[in-house]
This record gives sequence, structure tokens and C-alpha cells, in this order.
Amino acid sequence: MRENIFKVYKVYSEYPELLSLAGKLSHGEELNEVDRAWLRELAKVSGWDVDDVSDELRNLWADPSSRADKYHKLFNKYYEEARRHYNSKDYPQAAEKLWGAITALIKLHAALKGVPIAQWRHGDLYIYVYNNVEEENRQVFKDLLKAGEPLHRYFYEGDVDPKTFEGLWNDAVKLLEIAKEKTLRSP
Repeated sequence: MRENIFKVYKVYSEYPELLSLAGKLSHGEELNEVDRAWLRELAKVSGWDVDDVSDELRNLWADPSSRADKYHKLFNKYYEEARRHYNSKDYPQAAEKLWGAITALIKLHAALKGVPIAQWRHGDLYIYVYNNVEEENRQVFKDLLKAGEPLHRYFYEGDVDPKTFEGLWNDAVKLLEIAKEKTLRSP
């Protein structure tokens, strides 16, 4: 629990605006336009929907283990959405939703271990992977993050042609499947 409080403090020391937002969400208070703008921005950087980001902030102080089922559902939701967008050749949305699935899977892994990850920032995801994923599984999670980052960037920049995107996509999906299997098998 002490580590969870530290993680929450870290978030709010870097982004004090979120303290007010998380408090309003957890108390069911009305949000103003600035609050809604923060939610939209967090949704954009996380690859998650505004409602899912709101739920995450509302439950920031919850025991991470209690969120495992939620992260599993979010992983399935975003992975399915990513594949649907990919099949319809909406590559920017496919990329963003796949990033959402990757972050949800890492948060699921963390929740199963009782470790809080209070943010979606790339650095915090890497810190979790390097310090908490079992040594025998660590490389696949590191590779998954590295494979997912160009897809996340693609959402903003659209900087590769379709053939290159498809190659990046296939690499990331292979790693995601392996990481999913390892996560769901872990005690």
C-alpha cells in the first residue's frame, strides 16, 4: 500500500492538475472543461477511451490486485478494436488501439503481482518491466514495448507507408501474443 501511495504522489507531483481531477471522479463531482480536456489528452496518449481513463483515475488508490479483471477486459477490448481497425485498413486507429492493448496487458501483469502502475507514460512502463517482470519473461515485454512505440508514434505522425506499417504491426502482434500467454500463465 505504501508503494501505491508513493506512485500516486509521483503522478500528482508531476501533474498536480490530475489530483483535482481524480478527486472529482472518485467523489462523483461534476467536471469542468479543463478537467474534460485533461481526460481527452490522457485518452489520446494512452490509447484508451475517455471512460476507461476516467475509471482508471477514479480507482487510482485501489489495491492493484483488485483491478486485474478490469485490465484483462481492457486488454481484450483494445486488442479486438485494434484488429478490427487493422482489417478495415484504418491503420492510425489500429496502431493506437494496439498501444492501448499493450498498456492494458502490462497493467494486467502488474495487477496480478500487486504492483501499481499509476501512469501510461512509456518510461513508467519500462521501469515496471525492467524491475518487476520475471527475468525469464522480461525480454519479451521489453521487445513488446519497443515494437509498440513506433505504432503509437504512427498514430500521431503517420510516418510510414502501408507495407512498413503492416510489418511493424505483425512484429508487435507476435510479441503481444507471447506476452499475453506469459501473463495469463503467471501465478
